[in-house]
Amino acid sequence: MPSTTDGAQIRVVGPSDFAHRKSETSVVPTSRMKPPRAWVVCCLCVPFMSLLAGCVDQKKEVQTYRDVLDADLSKPKPLAPGETLTLEHALALANADNEQLASQGETYLQSLINKNRAVAAFLPTVSFQPNFTIEQAPSGNAPAAAPGEPSSSAAAVAASSGGFVQSGNVLHRFEAPVVGSLNFSYYSVPNLKSAEMTVVQQKQLLLDAQATILLNVAQTYYQILISEQQVAVLQNSLTLQEARVRDVQARYDAHLALALEVSQTVSEAAATRVTLTQALSDVRNGRRTLAILVGTSPIDGPLVDDTVVPDQLEPMSSYVDQALAHRQDLLAAQAAVKAARHAVDAAIAEFYPSVTLNVAGFLYRQNFTDATKWDAILLANLPIFSAGIIEADVRTAWSRLRQAALFESYLHRQIDESVQIVYENFITSSNKLVDLQREVQASSDSYQQSVQLERNGLAIPLDVLTAQDRLLRSQLEYTDETFSRTIFYLDLIRAVGDLSPRTPLNVGPPTMDATTAPPVEPL
Repeated sequence: MPSTTDGAQIRVVGPSDFAHRKSETSVVPTSRMKPPRAWVVCCLCVPFMSLLAGCVDQKKEVQTYRDVLDADLSKPKPLAPGETLTLEHALALANADNEQLASQGETYLQSLINKNRAVAAFLPTVSFQPNFTIEQAPSGNAPAAAPGEPSSSAAAVAASSGGFVQSGNVLHRFEAPVVGSLNFSYYSVPNLKSAEMTVVQQKQLLLDAQATILLNVAQTYYQILISEQQVAVLQNSLTLQEARVRDVQARYDAHLALALEVSQTVSEAAATRVTLTQALSDVRNGRRTLAILVGTSPIDGPLVDDTVVPDQLEPMSSYVDQALAHRQDLLAAQAAVKAARHAVDAAIAEFYPSVTLNVAGFLYRQNFTDATKWDAILLANLPIFSAGIIEADVRTAWSRLRQAALFESYLHRQIDESVQIVYENFITSSNKLVDLQREVQASSDSYQQSVQLERNGLAIPLDVLTAQDRLLRSQLEYTDETFSRTIFYLDLIRAVGDLSPRTPLNVGPPTMDATTAPPVEPL
């Protein structure tokens, strides 16, 4: 080896020495700089697992509120073209296919989801948070830790203190921690109770919406029956009047009747034809409305009145008590008051201290020189000054509680009044039917007598027209009142909270309707 004149040796630096020095600048061996293949696969699988967790069983979600609406009822068969539609079948179809009812069911489902969200406040949250950090390495040397010690490069110090790996003038770090957090706050307790009461409220509102829609179906159903009975009566009357017009016209041609009689008879027939046209339009429009309510194709089959209305009712007080105990909207209002009261407690709980525990466990850290395997942080929070935000929340909660209590009080009085009104309407309709039945019978007798008197020359045609008009009006009034009494009965069932697809609808014809009134024989 070459040497100097004073005995000092001169070392020749070769390529192998540069490679050795380059390897010495690395803080961690190259084999440790690359994450294991297993953790790479794990990181790639996490997004896929998240996508699977986001999949929702739509049928199961819908079935949640269908179980409340159906109450173990089987799905009704679709209505075939020309098939006879009973009221019970119409109610079942509306309960199964009405979009408004399904929309209210979604609101109930959302309240259940909110309850689950409130329960989640008592449970820890865990997440996998892999991260990769890269930054420029500082240049120069770092100050010596103690006098006399050799200084280290600033890049090596930064890499060691931050858990980085140095690659030239770049520092990078890869970590794969699992992070958990748990919050301890009294706010979560009343918030959960409020969510539970909201679920009760929305369930009762769903049942109330069901009863309202079913009542609309029943009312539309019987309005169609009223119009169809009016059509039957008017067609019978028009046939009679057209025969009367032909008879009077023949008598006028034979110079046995006056032109005034012809004009009066033609006018009466034209007026009846106008009323018949309107009744036919009411039938068509009513069937279209019923088809929308029950969610089926156009209804072209016959409708059947198979609802038997009781002759006697219980005392009014019993219906009022039943309504106040079972009416769904009142139960929903009572649940809303309880939910609002718990919301007040939750707002006040914002003043209380809370504690949060954060824990992180590292499944992998790229730099093993000073890496810890886990860490935990315990945080306490005590509100001191919130700029009036918490006070505003408390005031708002109390205001909503008063609002809910006022609505419950008003609804209580409204239900009491509505039951009494519907009960009175039913009693009045029953009393009117007795007299209307007598009126139909007397009008029919009067008409028959006027026809015989005219044939014997003891009455004029005007007397016959007057008796005929009175008979027509009495038949229409009786028809209308017969079905109105059934509607009042269904209103009463709805008012006490008992109208549902399971409402017992006993099969049996009414005692009398306009088509069974004393027959009117055409001239």
